[in-house]
Amino acid sequence: MSSTRPGTLLLALLCLLATLARAAEPANLRFTVKGIGKTQAQNLRLHLGTLDASLGQHPDRLEAIVRRALDDALQPYGYYEAEVALAMGKSGWIMQVTPGPRIEYGEGSRIEVDAEARALPAVAEELARAPFAPGTPLSHADYDAWRDTLLGRVRQHGYLEARYATRELRIDRAARMARVDLVLQAGPRYRFGRLELNGSRLDPALLRTMVTWQEGDWFEGPKMRLFEQRLRDTGYFRDVGVTLRREKPDQAHVVVLAEDQLTSRYDVGAGFSTDSDLRLRFNRYSPQLDERGDSLTIESQFSEPRQLLSATLRRPHKDPLDDVYELYAALQGENVEDTDSLQARLGARHLFKIGGDWSWSQGISAEYERYTLGSESEKTAQYLMPATSLARTRLDRGIDPLHGYSLWTALDGSHESVGAPTAFLRARGRLRWLFPLPDHNTTVLTRADLGGIWTDAFNEIPASLRFDAGGDQSIRGYDIDSLGPRDANGKLLGGRYLAVGSVEISRRVLPKWRVAVFVDGGGAFTERNDDLYQSVGVGVRWLSPIGQIRADIGVPIHDEEADGFKLHISMGPPL
Repeated sequence: MSSTRPGTLLLALLCLLATLARAAEPANLRFTVKGIGKTQAQNLRLHLGTLDASLGQHPDRLEAIVRRALDDALQPYGYYEAEVALAMGKSGWIMQVTPGPRIEYGEGSRIEVDAEARALPAVAEELARAPFAPGTPLSHADYDAWRDTLLGRVRQHGYLEARYATRELRIDRAARMARVDLVLQAGPRYRFGRLELNGSRLDPALLRTMVTWQEGDWFEGPKMRLFEQRLRDTGYFRDVGVTLRREKPDQAHVVVLAEDQLTSRYDVGAGFSTDSDLRLRFNRYSPQLDERGDSLTIESQFSEPRQLLSATLRRPHKDPLDDVYELYAALQGENVEDTDSLQARLGARHLFKIGGDWSWSQGISAEYERYTLGSESEKTAQYLMPATSLARTRLDRGIDPLHGYSLWTALDGSHESVGAPTAFLRARGRLRWLFPLPDHNTTVLTRADLGGIWTDAFNEIPASLRFDAGGDQSIRGYDIDSLGPRDANGKLLGGRYLAVGSVEISRRVLPKWRVAVFVDGGGAFTERNDDLYQSVGVGVRWLSPIGQIRADIGVPIHDEEADGFKLHISMGPPL
């Protein structure tokens, strides 16, 4: 006599219940669609939905359902005579579709727009793109999209009451021809009226500096949308919206509804960099201090080689985004390789846009630095330093851009008459260029960094002004700022000139991953016979939700004193 354990009985009972539950689940029909393209087949499946397997026992009912779904799925593409044959296959039903002839546009389409609106260049260009030429295959989606685009073009240029008096797509199935009949009545054209600000303590005159129209100009929708985007970019508002209030006969008043951002934003974080090991960060940003639009940024960063504490007060001049004054103060310590430096800086500068998207700054700062270089004894320097810079950046949107470039150049200097240990002039330049190869899956990133100092007494130039090379933004395969001229004891002194270049080829291998190969070269030098360096390496790029994260392994070449490799990790856009 044998006994059965209760646990075994319970397990068997559960398995039986699971089997019965699966058997009780309703089965659905499975289809294989042939004879039409992937897009049309997907549309057909959407119209069919889920069909119960019991319909397979009623072929007439099933065929009627399939035919209705076929008409609904293919007629938007111009196929009004589609046929279908159903047959049972080994793994489900086979649906053999014969789409039949496609309807095309014929002669006689009518598109009318009021003469004044029709004369606008944007409207005339849209009319010239009308996809209804005789012989063009019918697509309901193209018709709907173009019809709505034309109406939008007219409204964007001030005809805010524009509407279609007639909007028809006529199909002659017997002749297999289609015609459109569109009559667009533009109505009165509106002009920009007053600009009104509600809900904000900011001086309305400050926001008026951001508009690109004058009261009385013809209304243009793109200008109003750009104005709203610029308002958001200021950071002044927790929420902002721009609406229109129309008044007869032709006034469109722009109304800004805003909620001020009066609380400060804090940024606290910790991270790891192969150039600086553990890095701690604490930042504070106060976007709106008063009705004048002043803002305050406080930044601090602490790591083994560098420590930084800075504060910047920003005040609008003529435009909160494109024309501002800045007062700034900073304290920075640095202990990299053979350089030990403490810098204090207090300055003012004017930043503004020129020529659309060129950023130009000019200013002056009071500099103090206590430093030790190489085997030299400690020195101090305090002086005034005028400076100017010019920059421009263009880059595709998104975390994986294919095109872009950035250009930055700066010029600064000082003289004994304003405290400098020696007169000098320093020039710097940086260029980045990103472009795709013909397959649009492979990109090439080139980089060049140049610099030079002109002086009669280079030995008196403070440490922070000299050039060094090495690191993930310079020559990979070497530690940050570890390359440059050295003294008799092998200690780094910093260079008078800088020349570094790089070429990197990156290919997308998975939706969120790229692989890269690169070669870097150059260095910081003072004499013509100073050493230059080269490295090669490979890397991966993760296109993460928060931005591009890069990991590179660089290996020095033609360098007997360097061995092994360096891992470099960085984050941000490729430029």
